Amino acid sequence: MRKKTLLLSVVIVVLLGQFCTGRRRMSPIFLEKTAKHRVIAIVPFEMIFTGKQPKKLTVDQAREIEEAESLAFQDSLYRLLCLEQGRCRYPVRIDIQPIVKTNRILEEQGIPIRDSWHIEPVELARILKVDAVVGTRVEKRRYMSGLASFGLEVGATILNALADEFPLGILVPTATKRIRANCFLYNGKDGFTLWARNVEDYADWSLSANDIIDGINFHFARRFPYR
Repeated sequence: MRKKTLLLSVVIVVLLGQFCTGRRRMSPIFLEKTAKHRVIAIVPFEMIFTGKQPKKLTVDQAREIEEAESLAFQDSLYRLLCLEQGRCRYPVRIDIQPIVKTNRILEEQGIPIRDSWHIEPVELARILKVDAVVGTRVEKRRYMSGLASFGLEVGATILNALADEFPLGILVPTATKRIRANCFLYNGKDGFTLWARNVEDYADWSLSANDIIDGINFHFARRFPYR
């Protein structure tokens, strides 16, 4: 009986490994570097599209979708980390700057969403007046169209273009479902990487954008430091 149970456990672990892999790395001097940290900021996610561009989608429309996705991922991680702050066991013990404030400051400084992806962490921390910055890069092969639940509208024309590319009833090949995401926590003083986690997952595109995005960020939030 024990052998059967052990075998079943091994099979389950192997199957789970086929759908999601992740590695995390925390600096051995994390506590030393973060001893005086009080506030961190989550900046808009960098979105990288590696798939085939939908024929009816213009360059400007593609940029609009990517920026909407960037804000949706940012909102999701902020919300999940706030939930981690309220956990009874091992809560996240750091203040997180509201993303509304973060994005407002960036806008006031004349920094568009896309430009924020390429600014050095030290400079972002200075602008946002925080002790550390969370930066994330997401690479995927398909655009998302259901971002309304995040309060983001990308326009009816764009949604129609995406709908034409992936009509209902047609299965999307498995290869297009893969999402890779890399999350980094950078020290505001020197840009030192305090913590990092890499996730490779297979998104079920029949789910809502909310579920797909939360599914990726869940891995980051549950392993986030400052506990």
